[in-house]
Amino acid sequence: MKKKFFLAMLLMIAMILSACGGGGGSGSSGQTADGKIVIKYINGFTGGDGDFMKKITDGFNESQDKYVVEESQEKDHYTKFKTGNYDLVVIHTDLLDTYRQDKMIQDISGVMETAGLSPEDFHPVGKDYVSFDDGVFAVPLDIHPMTMFYNKKLSPEAPATYDDLKTLSATLQQEDPNMFATGIPSAGLGEWFIMTMASQNGINLVEGNHMNFSQEKLADALMTYNDMIFKDKISPPGLGLDGEFQAFMKQVDEGNSSMQTATALTGPWYYGAVKETYGDDLGIASVPQLGTQPGVYGAGHTLALPASVQDDEKKAGIAEFLKYMYTPENLLNWADSGQAPTHLATMELVEQEAEKYPLSAQNIKQFESFKGAPKLYQYREQVRYVVENIYPKVVGEEGMTKEALMAELESATDQAKQVAETAPQ
Repeated sequence: MKKKFFLAMLLMIAMILSACGGGGGSGSSGQTADGKIVIKYINGFTGGDGDFMKKITDGFNESQDKYVVEESQEKDHYTKFKTGNYDLVVIHTDLLDTYRQDKMIQDISGVMETAGLSPEDFHPVGKDYVSFDDGVFAVPLDIHPMTMFYNKKLSPEAPATYDDLKTLSATLQQEDPNMFATGIPSAGLGEWFIMTMASQNGINLVEGNHMNFSQEKLADALMTYNDMIFKDKISPPGLGLDGEFQAFMKQVDEGNSSMQTATALTGPWYYGAVKETYGDDLGIASVPQLGTQPGVYGAGHTLALPASVQDDEKKAGIAEFLKYMYTPENLLNWADSGQAPTHLATMELVEQEAEKYPLSAQNIKQFESFKGAPKLYQYREQVRYVVENIYPKVVGEEGMTKEALMAELESATDQAKQVAETAPQ
C-alpha cells in the first residue's frame, strides 16, 4: 500500500510540474488547452500607460487564433524577469547594454526581419540605442524625455531660456513672494536634471568604460541649479522628492504659506495628473535652454528577446506580435498614453494629429536634441553616487562652492570606475 501511495504521489507531482512548466522562455512550446502558442510578455507598465499597452496585446490576441500573448505588468518586473521564464521583456534604454553584456538578452534582428521590421524604420535616436557592434538587441518603442508643463494663467507663453525663467519669477513675486517660475527637486529626477545640464553644455561624461564626472565644465554647469535657487530665486529652496511636480500642483508648504511654480520640468508620466488639474490652462513645451545649447535627457523603452528563447515557433509568434504592434494604427494606442513612439510611420501619424496626441507630438519635437544614457555596463550604478550624494548638496546648500563640488565629483568618478570594473570579461 505504501509503495502504491508513493508512486501515486510521484505521478501527481509530475503532472503538477508539467502543467506549471509550459510557456517558459527555455525552449518549450508552451500551449494553451486549445492549442495556441503562449508568448509570455513582461513589462513595468503599472501606471496609466499599462491600459494602453493592454489594448495592443488584447487586440493582437483577438486578431488571430494561433498565438496568445500573456502580458504581466509588474512594478518589480526586472526582478521577476531574472527569476522567471519569459519570452519578451521591456527594458529601459539605460539598462540595455548591461543586460546585453550579462547575456540575458539576444540579438533580435532575425525576429524583426520576420516581422517585416528594420532598424531603419525608427528615428535615428531609437535605432542607435538598440544597435551594438555584435547585433541589434531590442526593438525601439519610445523615448520619454524631460518635459515642461506650464500653467497658462501664470505664464501665457512657455519660457524658453534661463532669462525667460528669471523674468517670469521676478514678475510672479511682485504679486506673491511664494510664487516661482519653476522647481528644482533634491530627489526623484536628479539624474535627469544632471544629464540635461551636461547635454545643454556639450559635456561628454564618458571616458572609456566609465563615467568621468570630475570635469570643471560639469561643476560650472551644475552650479547653475544652485544659482537658480539661491541667487536668482527661480526655484523655491528645499524641494524634496518629486518637488518639481508637487510645487507645480501647489502641494508644497513652507511655514504657513503654500509655494507654487508656474512650470514643471518633469517626467511625461505626470501628464494625466496635470491635465486633470489644469485642463485647458495646461501648456506643454520643450525644456528651456539653461546652458549654451538645446538639449534634453530622458529614457526610453525597448522590447528585448530573452537569451533563453530558442523555440522557432515561439520566435515566429513574437514576430507576429511585433508585426501587429508596429502597425501604425495599433501603435497609436501607445501614443494615446502620452508616450512618444520612435517608429517613423507612427510618428508621422502623431504629427498629423498633434491635437489628439499633444504630449507625444510635443516630445517628438525634442528628439533632435535628445541625449540618452551612454552605453555603459551598470550605468545606473555608475551615476548613483552623484545622484544620491552630490546633486542634493548642489540644490540644497546655499554656500556650496565649485571647489567643494569638484572634490565630490572626483569621488563620483572613482565610484564609477569601480562599478565599470565589474563588467564581464
